[in-house]
Order: sequence, then structure tokens, then C-alpha cells
Amino acid sequence: MAHPKETQLALRAAFLSGSPLELAAVQCGIGSATARRWKADALVQGDDWDKFQKASLIVAGGGFDAAMGRVAAAVILRAEAIMEQLGADDEVDAVSAAKAIASLADSLGKAKAAMRAISPDLDQLAIETGAVKAFAELLMRLNPSAGEAALAALEAYSRGER
Repeated sequence: MAHPKETQLALRAAFLSGSPLELAAVQCGIGSATARRWKADALVQGDDWDKFQKASLIVAGGGFDAAMGRVAAAVILRAEAIMEQLGADDEVDAVSAAKAIASLADSLGKAKAAMRAISPDLDQLAIETGAVKAFAELLMRLNPSAGEAALAALEAYSRGER
């Protein structure tokens, strides 16, 4: 029996929202085998329901910023590992090292731009945090006792004391 396209779309939507495929199939009034076939056919066509489900659950659960933080941390850790490897390998010629560093810098720049576009609040928070830190360092240098008082106030503020 042929099912309308809307049924397949409803199955996909139910699955992406977190329902197990078998439960989504029951909710849509189709068999589990049909649901598995539709999901497999979609994957062949480049529509990875599992990948989209994970992304949907991250966004729906409010964990998007945390997920992006993990991605950023992974990119930075990988960049550091590459830089350490280049520094430790005496047999890497200067041209190859320069190309690797340029490629790494390009990748980091693209990752930063993507994160800024996806989550501008995080970028703004990084700017604000940097400004507060620079101000606190200046205050500590110019007037250590005032700097200590400002630091204590900032720590209290970060703990939620208002």
C-alpha cells in the first residue's frame, strides 16, 4: 500500500523530535519495516535522519552553546597537537611546515567565523569577558588595592551575588 508523502514527512519529524523509529512508525500508522526502509532510502539520498535527530535534540534541549563549545575545544586541541608535532619533528622541511601552519590558521579562522555566525551571543560574551579582564589587569597595575576590591566584586558577581 502506498502512503502519502505527508506520512513520510510526519515519520521523519517524529523521529527528529526524539521518538524511537518504531514508536514514530506507530504514531504515523505505518509498519516498522516501512519506517526503516524510508529512513534507509533517505540516507542513500543524503538525508541522514540520525545526524539531524542529534542536532535537533541539541538545539531543542538548549545545549547548542555547550555543543559548539565542545566543537571549538576540539578544533583548538587539534590545532595545538599539530603545532606540537611540527615543533617536535626535525625532519619536516620549512615549506611543508609553513603550509601546514597556513592551512591550520585558515581552518581556525573559518571555525571562528562559523561559530560567530551561529552563536553571536558567545562571540559577544568573549568580547565582554576580554574587556573586563583587560580592565581588571589595568586596575591592578595602576592601583593594586582598588584592583583587589574590583576583583572581589567581579568574583561575587560571577557567583550570582547581585
